[in-house]
Amino acid sequence: PANKKNDYAACTLDASSEVLPLTSDKQALLDKIDDLGGKGGTAGQVGTAWAWYTLSPNWSSLWSSASQPAAYGTANLRKIAILMTDGEYNTEYTTEGIKTGSPGASSTPANGTSAVQAKALCAAMKKSGTDIEIYTVGFEVGNNASAQDVLSSCASEPGKYYNAEDEDELKQAFRDIALKLSSLYLSK
Repeated sequence: PANKKNDYAACTLDASSEVLPLTSDKQALLDKIDDLGGKGGTAGQVGTAWAWYTLSPNWSSLWSSASQPAAYGTANLRKIAILMTDGEYNTEYTTEGIKTGSPGASSTPANGTSAVQAKALCAAMKKSGTDIEIYTVGFEVGNNASAQDVLSSCASEPGKYYNAEDEDELKQAFRDIALKLSSLYLSK
């Protein structure tokens, strides 16, 4: 029935699922990270899109003036996206915004599979003129060829893709990214 379908389309996210706009408030960032939790499938295309929305001036109207991204090409500014997943991009939505496979939903995802959508978003983010660099981190994705394909395709270059098999490798991946970013920053 139509009422059932609308029930599944309702977006009911708790505050920990909300995007934190751009900020230089280190404690707010740490608090947000501490509040994150995982559940369900991986709609990586949604996270990829929101990474782009936070960095692109094309969506500055979504943010308060204090959190609006600077224009592309701004001097002495780098736009960096770090995408991390612990699984295959495998959760899609219909044109009505309902998760495919949900009761009352069609099984046809809008705009292709999650992986196809994520790769298209990454290609657009990396397009000349956007100045966006993308680092990707897989955490315990193992030999999942689909997850590895999306992550390696999304990374700006091979050295910006990390495949961490355990917590120690995950920490090392982020240390390496931080080192690359701080080294480049200090050298300018």
